[in-house]
Amino acid sequence: MSQENVEVVRRAIDYFGKTGEIPSDYYAPEVVFAMRPDGPSRGVFHGIEGLPRAVAEFRDAWAESAFDAGTFIEGNDTVVVPLLFRLRSQSGVELEVEEFWAYWLRDGKICRVEQHGTKQDALKAVGLGELGHGEEKVTHDE
Repeated sequence: MSQENVEVVRRAIDYFGKTGEIPSDYYAPEVVFAMRPDGPSRGVFHGIEGLPRAVAEFRDAWAESAFDAGTFIEGNDTVVVPLLFRLRSQSGVELEVEEFWAYWLRDGKICRVEQHGTKQDALKAVGLGELGHGEEKVTHDE
């Protein structure tokens, strides 16, 4: 099931990247999205109706944004994805930020997403621990 979960997350990320829209078919109705507590946009959003609010807060914080996904790391019902964001603030400052998003899936749907500032924090959150313990499988992007 873990490779199927990777594909669900990959499709959800790709769809959002291409359209800027939340692909609700990939999310459980009770999904929880937790933003980084140290970021410009903070909060925990609940349900499919909460996802567009999370996106709106992010868009309010940045004048422009784009991202690229790195190598997906899969667990049994979890996926960790490094995302490199290219951002421009409202005042014109440009920066790149790497985050690691942790996804939990149930019955083929994303039921929780958490933003993390480090790979180690994201892996710990999903129960994979540190790299090198043989607990995770790496799926390379194509």
